[in-house]
Amino acid sequence: MPLRFGSNYDPAEETSSYVSALPEPPLAAYRAALQKYDQTRLMLIHRLSGGAEVGASHKVRPDWVVERLAEHRMAEKLVGELSHSSRVVLGLFAVTETYSWSDAGLSLALNALGIDPEPAVQPLLERGLLAIREGDGPPSPTLTRLLAHPAALNASRTMLPEIGEPLPVVTEVRQIRESDGLEPILRMGAVWQRVVEAPLRQTLQGTFFKRDRERIEDDPVIAGPIADAFEPLPDMALLWIELALAVGLLVDETGTDRIIAGPPSFWTENAFHLPQMVATRWLGIRTWSEQGGIVSEVATNEPSLPYLRPVFMLWMATLPEDGWVAVDDLATKFDELVPTWRLPTIPHLKGGNATFDHSSVLSSVLLGPAYQLGLVRTAEEVPSGRRLVQLTPLGRYVLALGPFASGRATFDHFLFVQPNFEIIAYRQGLTPGLIGEFSRFIQWTQIGAALALKLTPESIYQGLEGGMTPSAMIDRLTKHSQRALPAGVTHAVETWASRRERVTYHASATLVEFASETELEQALERWPTAKGASGPLRITNRMLLVEDPETIPFTMFRLAGQRDYRRAAEPCVEVEDDGVTLALDLARSDLLVDAELARFSDEQPVQNTRRRFLVSAESLARGREESGLTQSALSRWYLQRTGSALPAAVRLLLYAGASSSQIIEINRPIVLSIPDADLLDGLFQHPETSPYLAERLGPQAATVKPETWDEFQAVLTRLKLPFRDGPPPPPPPAPAPPPAKSNRRTKS
Repeated sequence: MPLRFGSNYDPAEETSSYVSALPEPPLAAYRAALQKYDQTRLMLIHRLSGGAEVGASHKVRPDWVVERLAEHRMAEKLVGELSHSSRVVLGLFAVTETYSWSDAGLSLALNALGIDPEPAVQPLLERGLLAIREGDGPPSPTLTRLLAHPAALNASRTMLPEIGEPLPVVTEVRQIRESDGLEPILRMGAVWQRVVEAPLRQTLQGTFFKRDRERIEDDPVIAGPIADAFEPLPDMALLWIELALAVGLLVDETGTDRIIAGPPSFWTENAFHLPQMVATRWLGIRTWSEQGGIVSEVATNEPSLPYLRPVFMLWMATLPEDGWVAVDDLATKFDELVPTWRLPTIPHLKGGNATFDHSSVLSSVLLGPAYQLGLVRTAEEVPSGRRLVQLTPLGRYVLALGPFASGRATFDHFLFVQPNFEIIAYRQGLTPGLIGEFSRFIQWTQIGAALALKLTPESIYQGLEGGMTPSAMIDRLTKHSQRALPAGVTHAVETWASRRERVTYHASATLVEFASETELEQALERWPTAKGASGPLRITNRMLLVEDPETIPFTMFRLAGQRDYRRAAEPCVEVEDDGVTLALDLARSDLLVDAELARFSDEQPVQNTRRRFLVSAESLARGREESGLTQSALSRWYLQRTGSALPAAVRLLLYAGASSSQIIEINRPIVLSIPDADLLDGLFQHPETSPYLAERLGPQAATVKPETWDEFQAVLTRLKLPFRDGPPPPPPPAPAPPPAKSNRRTKS
């Protein structure tokens, strides 16, 4: 199985077709890669990884390798036998907490670290610490990925590159700047609130629906400019979503195409380590690039820049903790290591294409997200003014090269709560934990040098749904406010909470639907009463709500069907032969179909226990005026609820009610009837008569063009063909019979 690593590998050619991260769990993906190995390679891995001798007649199973590496200290033993360069490879997997790297991306990263890829990777493949997997599907069947056994990542450590010639260290600096590292967490908190309000829907390609994407991208709280920024972040709103998904603040809803908000408990469980979690996920994220933004779902090239983020950080870690390095000096280092590497060209602001040099690439990474995450601080060189960078304690901790970075000093009273329910907060008092607490019950309205929040009924309801109490909310505001809370604010929180508590919430319930109100009344009369159990609750004239399904007397009812509302809607309406009458199938119907039918149809009297609805011109007009019903929406409803297309009779009514309907043309053609089919053939063939005939209707009939009828009569007369214009005259009436003679004699 050949590898694409070697000294002749040119990183400029790393344009293999892009594929997303493997959907399988890491161990399952690793096992699937081994299953494609031949016996020769499996035997070598089995032997070098410490497996027992296998006879010539036996075969090595991939599961043997998977299970042996999972044994206690086995992976540590194998890693300890590796060279420095091979351990650097595993360190890249570990520092990014990713189990899959493309061969092109790994080669680029190793070249940028001054390491020859093939000698460094080959020992890992031979011992099974890495598995190679060839692409077996679109868009490129030749794309190769390297998969790490999870035990190999647990046993690996971050390894710095062999320095060789050290980077130039700058000591004279001025204007040191370091971000508070809260910008990503604040923006992700706002994203979480928006997704709590309305989940994000995804297409089959994994992208967001246009309306949902615009809702997030146009939100100034999420996508507004960053106050303390050196470099812009392209597709900023989508970056926060990707990071929130990576850490678990947003999750994919099981069985649907939606992304929903994680539970409120996420903030309390993960707030302390959230800055480290977000920074680590940024190092390993491949779907976003600092100079290209989100990778398009139709992109044919995999972005190279994400594979260089850990490389930049590792080179900076070779400096002393108090050492500074100029961005230009780092760029010079990469010019020496990978002189042929170039980023794909992108349109220049003034038109045309421009190729970015290493200095621009380094600035976009280190002064962009790395600075916002609090991993890098910056300064200016004295006296040249060159831009300098240095790893912060958090940056070294994320690379597993330093102790835990303690948080910065904060102060308690940093809120100004105003009587109009608006709140001003200073960033100096915030921590990730407080951002999470406030996100649960206060709406973020502005993120900048100063932060603006607002209490609303909806935000209070959201906090109550998340398990907070009104007193806990008021305590949080009181503790961090610089002065006593306005009386109106405390009263509003308690009032909004009490209104919400008037609503009865049923965690689970069973709805029983009856065909008519009479049947519901009869059921209530015969419903048995159980001690300690609540009876059914009438919610409409045909529906009952039952909290405990065990109390439903099923033996007393004839069940027409049951419905689980966690499943998608299914066809439950039949279209009758006339096309405008809809019959409801009670065995498959649900509670939503009534409201859907009421938009464009009228219910008819019940016949034979079946409910029927009639679609008319008036009901369609009502649907257009009251609910904006369109033909496309109605067509989708018919496909979903009836399983068939929109009937022709309904399309006719929609056509009649449309304002732009075209006029129906009605013509009165002249029909020519011929005694014999051969004579009609002659008329169609003869050059003098054929121009006047339009369409043949049968063996002995054809139509004549109305505008040429007079000329056609003259031709028939000239050819001495007898004809009659109009229907034949009625036959003459039969003569009346003579009166019958009478034989009766009369007297005079």
